[in-house]
Amino acid sequence: MIVTVLASGSKGNCIYISTNNHHILIDVGMTCISIERKLKEINVNPSDIDTILVTHAHKDHIAGLDVFYKKYKPTVYL
Repeated sequence: MIVTVLASGSKGNCIYISTNNHHILIDVGMTCISIERKLKEINVNPSDIDTILVTHAHKDHIAGLDVFYKKYKPTVYL
């Protein structure tokens, strides 16, 4: 398992988790473009994200959810 904090704080939260079977984001509190850029920095293709877990509905946890979901269609758990 690989865990990487892509962003943490009042300006946005996003954690990437990779297992043998899944590529997961916990929260998507940045713009989709920012998430894509951060994932590419760690050599992860954004289209590989198959699951998003949203901890709660504050903007710094969901800011990029709508656009990221429309673009990549991962399963989302709220």
